[in-house]
Amino acid sequence: MIADARAASFQELVHQRRSIRNFRAESVPRSLIEEILRTAMWAPSPHNVQPWRFTVLVRDADKSRLAEAMAARLYDDLRADDSAQDVIDQQIERSRWRLTTAPVLLVCSLVRDGLVDYEDERRSRFEWEMAVQSVGAVLQTVFLAAAAHDLGTCWMAAPMYCPAEVRSAVALPDEYAPQALILMGYPASPGKIRERRPVHEVVEFR
Repeated sequence: MIADARAASFQELVHQRRSIRNFRAESVPRSLIEEILRTAMWAPSPHNVQPWRFTVLVRDADKSRLAEAMAARLYDDLRADDSAQDVIDQQIERSRWRLTTAPVLLVCSLVRDGLVDYEDERRSRFEWEMAVQSVGAVLQTVFLAAAAHDLGTCWMAAPMYCPAEVRSAVALPDEYAPQALILMGYPASPGKIRERRPVHEVVEFR
């Protein structure tokens, strides 16, 4: 009975989690952010090296500096794609708004520290790919831990498109490889419900 109740509670938490992009101005206590990240540290990773590193931004100046750096790179990329100017302006403004209005920004980076450094490039590449995969595990744990505290989150992969700009704007060490950006705060509105594929489309029993 206890196991059934625990499973039902977990399923409810997973099903109720939403990607939130609109937050209340209310700040998130530092102790709560630390608790969430402490919980996330229990996510699995290759060799248990825990290759992720989190940089927490809560000051307006820091968030604005990151938003401007990422917007500049996005502008160049959209121009290179020959996007219409109104489309560029809209995407730039949306990106700035999301980063500057979220009470908390979490920059998730990876480091090679602890990964096996093989002599052949093939196996070394697999080590890094395993570390990249572990980002998904730690981020999902962050999302669920935050949801358990009634906090909303949103996963942005944009730092992978502009790692140099993120490193410069946030003053990250050279060995940090930015992988993701998490928006976090108390939801101002419920997130959209996104349909999931039926199990038979993605699962095959053999």
